[in-house]
Amino acid sequence: MRAPKLFFLFFVSLLIFSCEKEADPTAEDIWGAEGEKWKAKAITNYDYTLQISCFCIREYTLPKRIEVRDNQVVSVEGQPFESLNDPSYRTIDEFFDYIQTQRALNPAVETIEYDKEYGFPSYIYFDISEMIADEEIGYTLTDFKPYN
Repeated sequence: MRAPKLFFLFFVSLLIFSCEKEADPTAEDIWGAEGEKWKAKAITNYDYTLQISCFCIREYTLPKRIEVRDNQVVSVEGQPFESLNDPSYRTIDEFFDYIQTQRALNPAVETIEYDKEYGFPSYIYFDISEMIADEEIGYTLTDFKPYN
């Protein structure tokens, strides 16, 4: 009587511990088809206009021109990026990372739209919790201009 129970426990343990763990997703899997389109373009120098939608002061939500060189934000509205110390001003690669970070929080609402030609996110909106007022935020990226 005891042997069948031990065999059953051994068998179940063997199944549990022998199951192969799923491989960690690669960057390609995380970024999806649109991210792959963006990466295939290999654009590291570009400008775009960013408008932030949030429950913030008006000046913060006004459209701003972002300058990116060698895949680093160098200026916002002509001001050196280092002097601003604001994580909302990102490269497009950093927006892809931001999307993944927000998705890991299981947002109540998520809306992402992508540029058809280049594949970058042109509209990003997250509301992490419908129970928390004014924590939702949106980003609109327009007037994209790549440089050689």
